[in-house]
Amino acid sequence: GGGLGGGGQGGGDGGEDGAGQVLRALHGFETRREDWEAGALQSPYLWSLLQRDGAQLLHTLEALHLPPGWTRAWDVSSRGYYYAHPASGAAQWDPPAAKE
Repeated sequence: GGGLGGGGQGGGDGGEDGAGQVLRALHGFETRREDWEAGALQSPYLWSLLQRDGAQLLHTLEALHLPPGWTRAWDVSSRGYYYAHPASGAAQWDPPAAKE
């Protein structure tokens, strides 16, 4: 199984837009629910798929408003998000200016 795919880093993957990624994910969740109801998926396996794909979808949604090249990550010790631009080495606590 392939998960949600799609970039997820700031600016998306250049192919499918955020709304398209969300709709594709919802379709995948619905298909898995139907498979589970039909007895084709065991509950623990379904749960692992939902956790993985849900995390990927959350990452995609969080990245939709970041400028290209920026990422957002949780800092456990500070209990807050930080923003990084790996190509330039920049890192900051405040969100970068949103993409237009």
